[in-house]
Amino acid sequence: MALSRLQGRQVALSLFRFPWSSSSSTTPIRHATGAYYVLLPEVPPDTSDDNAVMQYWQTPRFSVINPERCVTGCAKLSIQYETRLGNHIEDLQDISQEKTFSQVFDPIEEVTVPLNTAWRTAKNLNYVAGSNHYKQAFTRIHPQVERAKNERWISETLYYACKEVDANSANLTEFQQRLVSLYLLEGRLNGIELQGSEKRRFIDTLKVLALERTNFRNRVMLTQGMFSHRIDDFGAVAEMPRRILSHMAEDHLNPSRGPWRVTLQQNIYTPFLEHCSDRTLRWNAWNAYNNRASVNFNDRNLGNHKLIEELRNYRKDIAELLGYESFAEMSMETKMAGTVENVLNMIETLKGKFKPIAQEEIAELQQFAASEGFHDQLQMWDVAYWRRRHRDHLYKFDNDLVAEYFPLEHVLQGLFKLCNSLFGITVTECTGEVETWQGDVRYFKMSDDQGRHVGSFFFDSFSRPADKLGGSWMEMGRERSELMGTTPYSYLTLNLAPPVSPQSPVLMQFSDVLSLFHEFGHGLQQLMTKVPYSELAGQKNIEWDAVQVCARFMQCWLLEPPFLQSLSCHHQTGQRIPLPLLSQVLGAHRHFTALDTMRQLYLSAFDMEIYISKNHWHDAMTRVWAEYMPLPLSRDDNHPCSFTHIFSDQYPAAYYAYKWSEMIAADLFAAFKEQGLEDAGKMRELGGRFADTFLSMGGGVPASEVFRRFRGRDPSLDALQESLGVK
Repeated sequence: MALSRLQGRQVALSLFRFPWSSSSSTTPIRHATGAYYVLLPEVPPDTSDDNAVMQYWQTPRFSVINPERCVTGCAKLSIQYETRLGNHIEDLQDISQEKTFSQVFDPIEEVTVPLNTAWRTAKNLNYVAGSNHYKQAFTRIHPQVERAKNERWISETLYYACKEVDANSANLTEFQQRLVSLYLLEGRLNGIELQGSEKRRFIDTLKVLALERTNFRNRVMLTQGMFSHRIDDFGAVAEMPRRILSHMAEDHLNPSRGPWRVTLQQNIYTPFLEHCSDRTLRWNAWNAYNNRASVNFNDRNLGNHKLIEELRNYRKDIAELLGYESFAEMSMETKMAGTVENVLNMIETLKGKFKPIAQEEIAELQQFAASEGFHDQLQMWDVAYWRRRHRDHLYKFDNDLVAEYFPLEHVLQGLFKLCNSLFGITVTECTGEVETWQGDVRYFKMSDDQGRHVGSFFFDSFSRPADKLGGSWMEMGRERSELMGTTPYSYLTLNLAPPVSPQSPVLMQFSDVLSLFHEFGHGLQQLMTKVPYSELAGQKNIEWDAVQVCARFMQCWLLEPPFLQSLSCHHQTGQRIPLPLLSQVLGAHRHFTALDTMRQLYLSAFDMEIYISKNHWHDAMTRVWAEYMPLPLSRDDNHPCSFTHIFSDQYPAAYYAYKWSEMIAADLFAAFKEQGLEDAGKMRELGGRFADTFLSMGGGVPASEVFRRFRGRDPSLDALQESLGVK
């Protein structure tokens, strides 16, 4: 049976065109009809003995890993996954055998851990060792891996075996019940219970939806790349930071010499709006950005204005086939919020609090701009520029001066000390113990208060523009699994400027410190998990609107002046950051938070409106904008046509998740403030409870229940409002 299943994978494998030895080269054979068939190798010859990508039980041996091994290793594991899953499903068809939890789920765990670990190795190298070869390798293997893993959600046999296990849920542990519920929910949302024409329609709609999502995203990227504007007047860019000018300048080595070119890439567009003094040039860039893939590109078949309605209808059809009134209602099945009403209540409540303040902020900004010689009414393309100038006027400090108080090594030790005092964990650097992909990548182990190893992480801190993506993240490398005997490890990535010499300190901007704490919050949840099953461990299966909670919780500490000052240490004098400078930094960070909040609420409300109502998207945009935004909507604004978050990516009827997770994190941090942040004993007690709930349980318990176990009640908006300046 296994042999026939491997043979059945020839078509899927043809997508890869494996480049191994000539002994397995392809040979075209002519069929009697005149057509040609190409015979491909059935299975890559790789094994875990000769391909380090497949060796899930240890950290990757990067010295012997290359793009080809990533492709062949992941492909082989994908085939093994599908084959063994197929055989397992056939075994489950024996109705005479009682289905136990171990019988149903252990065989899946055995093939999931090796495949996920190999795939994550390839994914990380795609991000940080980014030759085009690694990018091409990951592009080739990702669809095959996803197809293999998705088969477990569409098997009727497996679905009804899970139902049989669920019928005896009284004999299951809490985590086992959660895993069974995950499979039943995913199976139902994948149309398992549909029959006949409804099921065919469901599958056809899913296929079209997947294609059109890709089309939406591609049109945005294509039209974004079509805009480029040359600037010859230095006066228009004189306020630009030098690093931005160097990106824009034709002569990168002499950024003060033109010409300069504006594009819609985020690292150019955002600072350009903030620093360009020429209002016409700002409008030109703003207009292009907010009209990507809009009706203006209809003649070139690059407009998304009609596709928006089609995507809405496809999602509505899917939801109705599954028995939901709307796609928004269906979305709540995988969210902590639970119901559409809960989401709308949060949005409406915050709107009532923050809209008057946002209006005051705009009035203040208008007055400031007038005092500086600007006599027109502020429009959306003016806000970023005048807001930056207003902030600089109120909070006069040099970011480079602030960075002198936050050398990387001191900040790291401060972070680790905080985690030790709160959660009882110890972080230790292990030099030379494992292989890394780059000489300056570091490796750390985490142990609990009993000295037991709980997890580890690689730390890639420096920017390498030629082969590493920008930004910051902390992603899993391997999940915890008791059955497979694996402890978790993660990849922590920043993009700090490398030191000019080995003796030079690495200095962090305040935004860098925020990023480090945010990503380490993800890592704590990934590495301190006590869930025994890889599909629930760490951040796996956490509801979409709760996955950012621990990351935001860690950032809350940085907004407390005493803690932030204790984290500082001047790289030369050893002194703490002065309180007046500290106040300036935090004041600038909170500058116009009401306006930012209203922008997020507008996008959240628009997203929900799109997936609840039947109103045309343009009408919905116009109405919701008027309710939330303190500035008029330009008639040239078609920003929904490029709103990839809710139309092509992972946030349809879920954009509110950003604000929801911020609310939950603020409520959690308020519990610590209520006990007194200076009381070490109470902090350790409360930190232990936080570790035993949010950090340990991960996706093994519903997020709402995890919150109740920590806080003793349901979430409240009060702490978020207070943290944003509203009592």
